[in-house]
Amino acid sequence: MITKAAPFPYQLNLIRARRQREKKSEQRKRLAFILGAGCFGFFFLSVLYSALTIWQMNRTISQEMNKVSRLKQEYQKYTATKLIVDKADVELLGSLQGKGIFWTRKLSSMAKHLPDNYWITRFSYQNGELRVFGYGLPSPQQSQLLVLDEYMNELKGDTAFADVFKDVRLLVADRNEDGERIAFEFSALIGKGKPQ
Repeated sequence: MITKAAPFPYQLNLIRARRQREKKSEQRKRLAFILGAGCFGFFFLSVLYSALTIWQMNRTISQEMNKVSRLKQEYQKYTATKLIVDKADVELLGSLQGKGIFWTRKLSSMAKHLPDNYWITRFSYQNGELRVFGYGLPSPQQSQLLVLDEYMNELKGDTAFADVFKDVRLLVADRNEDGERIAFEFSALIGKGKPQ
């Protein structure tokens, strides 16, 4: 038997098409909401970051302003207590500069050439004469005088010492009663034309 074809060969499902349109509309709304929330979140984070940056900058500026005010106060104190140097003071300082003895170099020379097992206990300087006192331990060869004489010669030959003290002499070399120590004393006189 031959059946007749339906008069409408195409069938349309209007409900399915409507559902698809609604689904697309919901997806667009969801996408719009997500984008809007993301933009709002980004805007909020930007505002928060800007506020934090401004707060830090204001804090740094206030710290720097405090430093500047402290420096201004210190400068004002300095200018208030600033001493005026007189011309006579400068001239006096200039005249004293050439007259002094640079003791650091002299003491360093005395220590550098000092023999082993010898010590300087004290020294004095008065009226152009340097007096040095010390002691040492005797050697088995009993050559204390030779050691001290060599020490005097090394001081005479050291330009850092002999530039001022030209005349170096051993004054005393004495062994104590028990023979365990040798006390010595020497003198160094300022040469001619040198400061006193």
